[in-house]
Amino acid sequence: MIDWDIKEIEKIEQHYKKTLNPSLNLTYFCRHFEEIYRLLTDEEELLPDILNDITYYTINGINAKYKVLISADTDKQQTEKLLARRMKQRAQRQEARNKGLTEYHKFIIKEVAEFIKKYPYWKELLRYK
Repeated sequence: MIDWDIKEIEKIEQHYKKTLNPSLNLTYFCRHFEEIYRLLTDEEELLPDILNDITYYTINGINAKYKVLISADTDKQQTEKLLARRMKQRAQRQEARNKGLTEYHKFIIKEVAEFIKKYPYWKELLRYK
């Protein structure tokens, strides 16, 4: 079981409830993280960038990804395969940030919405007002 820093995650979730529409259900993400991460590992897909950030919010600061039992070889291979896509994702995030807060928020929601479009069974990641 992952030792999420629930207090910090709830603070972030409350912030996004106020600023995003739809907002993010980060508590749901944490409850289902292992399933999501295993699926994405098998399918060689990236987490939406904002959800990737949440993986660092554990009590001891160790990324939650490293607490999911996946072979070292599989982890290394996936990291290498996804590196170019991850760098592109980071560049898109920075570009959105440079355009302003509204564009950054659009980027966050767009990535999560695209993820849900591909994996509709994780639709609870977004909360509509």
